[in-house]
Amino acid sequence: MVRISSFTVACVLLAGCSGEDSITGTAKGNAQVFVVAEESITSGIEPGTGDENLQDGWKVDYSKFLVSIGNFRAKSTQSGKSIGDPTVWILDLKNAPASGYVTATFNDLDAVRFDKVGEDMPVPTATAKAATGTSEVDRKLMIDGGYSVYVEGTLSKADGQSCTPGKPTECVAATSIKFKWGFAMGTSFDDCASAQGDTGFAVPSGGSVQIKPTIHGDHWFFSDITEGAEITKRYAQYVADADANHDGETTIDELKAVKATDAFPTSKYKLSGGVEGSITTAWDFVRSQARTVHDFQGDGECPTRTVLK
Repeated sequence: MVRISSFTVACVLLAGCSGEDSITGTAKGNAQVFVVAEESITSGIEPGTGDENLQDGWKVDYSKFLVSIGNFRAKSTQSGKSIGDPTVWILDLKNAPASGYVTATFNDLDAVRFDKVGEDMPVPTATAKAATGTSEVDRKLMIDGGYSVYVEGTLSKADGQSCTPGKPTECVAATSIKFKWGFAMGTSFDDCASAQGDTGFAVPSGGSVQIKPTIHGDHWFFSDITEGAEITKRYAQYVADADANHDGETTIDELKAVKATDAFPTSKYKLSGGVEGSITTAWDFVRSQARTVHDFQGDGECPTRTVLK
């Protein structure tokens, strides 16, 4: 008599232990979405001459970095199958676990490439969930403010100055500048690909793939609005210069009062490429950069960006 173990029966009932559906013969695998924070958020941005440094001597440290993120979606043009999870999360990225926040899990997927991938950073509603480790106070701050992104931080420089925008010789000493910026706007990100150009992700037969949307904390210091690879320099002087009353904090209203032509000289900056149209103030520039902070698998991009109301 042939004996069939309970393990073998379980494997058949659960679509096979080899990663293959026992009925259709289709290979299967799993996928898990981890939202991770770039080091610029958790450890700050150092001055220096390297690609990741601030070129004008400022140092930036964040004390708070919150995002609203979710509605992950993916489609395979190979199989025609789509997956998605509409959940929206509020995440404290300054205190994010090293492995990131798990925001979605998909099991028993066809082992194919899901080459069309997207996600939103929306204006959160009362249904948004606070991830474990994210406080209810921060969740409420994001929902009440309608913020997709909220940051607090400090610029510091031992010999720092705040100069009148457009008049670089009219300066006062400013060794520390604080900022608290809430972005009451939503953005969708699509056509995500790795830095190597691989679109989306591939589900391995009998295994799991980790998908890592990566949030960056340095984009408002870029010298251009990236639409692909991050070929840019990083500067923070315009933030210090916008502190018109020299009280040690640059506010959104102060950024709105600064003309982009004064804040961003064409010798250093390129201001085209924003999804909201022309950039006329320093705040327009910061908002446009906030719509680019969602990257993919580290330094990969999600270049199709759409304004969400």
